[in-house]
Amino acid sequence: MKRNLFPSRQTERSLYSIKGTGSSTQYGEIDLREELDGLFFSDNGIRHGYPVVIRHMRRNGNDLVKCSCVNPLNNEASLTCPYCYGERYLFDEKWYWTISRFSGSDGGLGARKRYMPSGAIRVDYKIFYFRYDTPIRYSDKIVEIKLDEEGEVLVPYTREVIYSPQTIDKHRSDNGRIEYIAVHCREEDAIRLDEFNVNE
Repeated sequence: MKRNLFPSRQTERSLYSIKGTGSSTQYGEIDLREELDGLFFSDNGIRHGYPVVIRHMRRNGNDLVKCSCVNPLNNEASLTCPYCYGERYLFDEKWYWTISRFSGSDGGLGARKRYMPSGAIRVDYKIFYFRYDTPIRYSDKIVEIKLDEEGEVLVPYTREVIYSPQTIDKHRSDNGRIEYIAVHCREEDAIRLDEFNVNE
């Protein structure tokens, strides 16, 4: 069953409180913020972005808030904890729009695997592009949710892949303002949830 996360185009746009209607700045240059918004929310009704969830870790000042399931002896969390899901820290999840692509190692995607004595490992990165005002930090996680063939979120929600940010690159341009945020995540470190039960 398909479920629209945002009942109307106006609600969809208000997720980020988009302001302004022009595509150029006061100096006549292209407004990169609005161009990116155009990719996420195209005026012709075709959006190019897709929804993901950012798992924002709760903080007390600069310290992460530990879950009550963490064992004080070994500092390990319970994998079956219904509050932190084994993260060790409490978090809040929120929907965001993104565009992503893979960035391979030297040589591009053709050289994304390097053969070591123990086998092949993934060395490429997945880059997520977010709006300039997306509040993501290094301890947060990016969670890709299962989508159908048309890009709609499937209900019930299913977490497919969990990424940890390795580099958060705030791209600046006009007068030094942040135009967009690129988050680089190592594919090797991604947590993938099995879609099929091997025992079936």
